[in-house]
Amino acid sequence: MVQTSLNARRLFGLLGRELSEEELSEALFRSKVEFHGRRGDELDIEVTPDRLDLLDEGGLAWALQGILGLAEDLPYSGPQAAPEGAVGHANPSVNPLRPALALAVVEAPEGQAVETDLLEEVVRYQEILHASLGRDRRVASLGLYRWTEIRPPVRYALEPIDQVRFQPLGTTQEIGAREFYATHPMARTYGELGRQGDLVLTLRDARDCVLSLPPVLNAVPLGEVRPGDRHILIESTGTRAPRVREAVGLMLLPFVSRGWSVRGLPVHREGHIEDPGPSISCRAFPVSARLVQDILGIKLSGPDLEKALRRARLHPDREGSQCIVQVPPWRPDILSSVDLVEEVAISHGYSQITARPAPGGSRGSRLPSSKYYRRLGEAAIGLGYQEVRTPMLLSAEAAERFGLPSEILRLQNPISREASTVRSNLRASLVAALAGMTGQPYPQKIFEIGYVATPDPRTESGTRCETHLALVEAGSGAGFARSCAVMEQILRIVGIVTTREPTESPGTLEGRLARFRFAGETLALAGEVHPSVLEDLGLLEPVSFAELSLSLVWTLREGPGPA
Repeated sequence: MVQTSLNARRLFGLLGRELSEEELSEALFRSKVEFHGRRGDELDIEVTPDRLDLLDEGGLAWALQGILGLAEDLPYSGPQAAPEGAVGHANPSVNPLRPALALAVVEAPEGQAVETDLLEEVVRYQEILHASLGRDRRVASLGLYRWTEIRPPVRYALEPIDQVRFQPLGTTQEIGAREFYATHPMARTYGELGRQGDLVLTLRDARDCVLSLPPVLNAVPLGEVRPGDRHILIESTGTRAPRVREAVGLMLLPFVSRGWSVRGLPVHREGHIEDPGPSISCRAFPVSARLVQDILGIKLSGPDLEKALRRARLHPDREGSQCIVQVPPWRPDILSSVDLVEEVAISHGYSQITARPAPGGSRGSRLPSSKYYRRLGEAAIGLGYQEVRTPMLLSAEAAERFGLPSEILRLQNPISREASTVRSNLRASLVAALAGMTGQPYPQKIFEIGYVATPDPRTESGTRCETHLALVEAGSGAGFARSCAVMEQILRIVGIVTTREPTESPGTLEGRLARFRFAGETLALAGEVHPSVLEDLGLLEPVSFAELSLSLVWTLREGPGPA
């Protein structure tokens, strides 16, 4: 969930009426917004991550108008044609660092312009999009500029740092890019995203005037939007084109909700032209009354379906009992007809939908193996251990501490360094978790029942997934003898008699690791963590572990089957 504070005065002004806290809470209950209360002129809300449009006063006002029956349909007819010659140019030099670029221009209706309230809303919403959709500007960032002062085309390139001079936003003097990157706080925070050695990303116009050093900071005067401006350039750069387009589409909201029009600027890149349409145009999806009935169990006529979609602030064109729905660019969460059924459910009202059991010959229940695992978890609690949950993905460094190279599964396209491998054992995750608990009193005793994966060429996927139980203890009493005693106690509960043998494995002290075998299979390991691992994690107390393959135990107990 994403939390923010909205300006009540702006929200109610766009809504067309003021709501009490009780009325607002009741209305938001029907949406994907949770209302946490009002502090003066601030409304504290929490929104599901798929509805970033509701984090803007304009977007939330539109949604509330539909929920309250104050307005219907989509107040956006799509973009207008771009002015002649208004294009962007993406130099091939940007491709290795930050290749994606999208541009749009918003224009105020007659008699309107940027005013202080709108500017405050835009800046706040821009930072929310940076932090959420843009992943702190790494995937996508946004910039706004004074379009009437810019001479197109807008040029995006990677340039030698010593050839770039500009006046950073909020300053009064022009400086060189090298000095900026060395001294400015924004450069220290985001500089690595826009710099490659002695090359830096720049946005310039046809006169070579610097608009910004994306994604770090805009330049004065072109990148300083002011009250009274009527034409604003919205720019987004990033590593992934879909996220850059979504960022521009969402950034239209503060303007379009006040009646501004939109023009898209095509981007010329290496011999071809990128259509701005995906950033600023509506997308069409079909939805039928039959699909709504199949999923929700409610019967709607064609006109009823159309009305529900209009109250969801979408534009449906009805053809009998089916509608072709126009979805605006600030709704990237709608990807299929099923998503439109959810919009119908929200608009129709969940309280109006009668619950019914899913079709099937039997009701769902826990697998026998899951019930058995939970009983072993209760036994671990009885031994004084506290249950925790850790991610199945972990960093390569964490995996290598306790995993053999042949066991480590590395992701080809990880979302971050901290989630680049799939764990092959639980002790790596639990010992890493101890590093975040150093402020808690000792002894610390935690356990987890969870999945692990290892390579297995015999399977179709090339991997084998198992369920393990691992218990980890940190404190002066932790050690090899304690870990073996704990594992022997667990095995007695399981009812399997094993043989104990010395063995070796990464991350453990030599001579202080044992494996427990039954019928030639290694069921469990128990040992003491090597001091070098503890030092690397900042742990000052001894740490021991015991880890058991519950999947193997279940197979021995019940035979092959789901584990």
